[in-house]
Amino acid sequence: MGQKKMQGADGVNFQLQLTVAGLESINLPEENLVNKSGNDIMKISCWGGKLSAYVNLPNAVRPNNVQPFQLSDCIKIDLVRNQVIDNMRSYLQRNLKDKYSDEFLSMMSVTKMECNLTVKCVGNCKPKDVIRLFEKSFPKVTVYKETAPNGKTHKKPERGITTTKPHEWVLKVYDKTFQQRQAGNLKVESNLIRVELVYLDRILNHMYGDKKSLEDILTRKSIKTLIGQYQVTFDEICQKNIKPMLDACAQDVFETLTQSDSGNEISHTLIKCKELIVDIEILRRALRKWYVEHRHTPDISKRMVSYYRNNAKFEIPSDVLKTLKLMHNSLGENRA
Repeated sequence: MGQKKMQGADGVNFQLQLTVAGLESINLPEENLVNKSGNDIMKISCWGGKLSAYVNLPNAVRPNNVQPFQLSDCIKIDLVRNQVIDNMRSYLQRNLKDKYSDEFLSMMSVTKMECNLTVKCVGNCKPKDVIRLFEKSFPKVTVYKETAPNGKTHKKPERGITTTKPHEWVLKVYDKTFQQRQAGNLKVESNLIRVELVYLDRILNHMYGDKKSLEDILTRKSIKTLIGQYQVTFDEICQKNIKPMLDACAQDVFETLTQSDSGNEISHTLIKCKELIVDIEILRRALRKWYVEHRHTPDISKRMVSYYRNNAKFEIPSDVLKTLKLMHNSLGENRA
């Protein structure tokens, strides 16, 4: 048997623009279907004739969405789909009355699909360290903001970041433990990091073609396709964004070592390159090259890394790349 895939679906958005006479600009109240823990399974609304539905698949089968809706959960997908469609039908029948048609349900089309991987950070790694790794891997990101009691907002990059590839996906990397505790779930496990991809029109068309209705999307086949696409995108981000960033950081640290004053090269470099060393492995790679290629001496990088790892003065992140490797290995086999 292959390794279980730990990534899974989260929220799914559907929309329909009503074009029936008298409904083109109708506004209807938002209604929520909640689970026993009070978390949304579904939200439905209509504004300006645009009918919108949001379905949170994990909340349909569990108290919260700490764990995504995985392939193993698809044994319940038929029940979830029927619950969603019945709730949608009831909402439309009550609000539209004689203008209701079953065709509205079949015409609802998916506009966004969320898929995520949530893991506990390895060893000494913290969620903020993984977030920083991803932040440095993209030229432009939006950081998490908190609103103070006085109404002012403050950037909190250690909580999470977002970046976008237009028409394809939105990447969200955030501290899932913090998010859950803010929502009142104080029993959530510590040091959980979530890497979420929200798929947009171009990727949805690639995955599903014209099969994007409620009936098409809320199926095991659709969820399996989504999970497979997550593997592909995650690998692309690692190869095209994260790996080049790590290589560039190691090279910059190496060059700083070569240009530093004799006798204080390492401590000087650690101070100057603090933002570049996203994991102590970056320092090890740079030191090894410095010893072997620049100084032509035996490689003692392992001993030096051990010393600086235990030196609280420098606060060098560690086990971040091990956490990234855990994520990579958690995506299962049959990788694209």
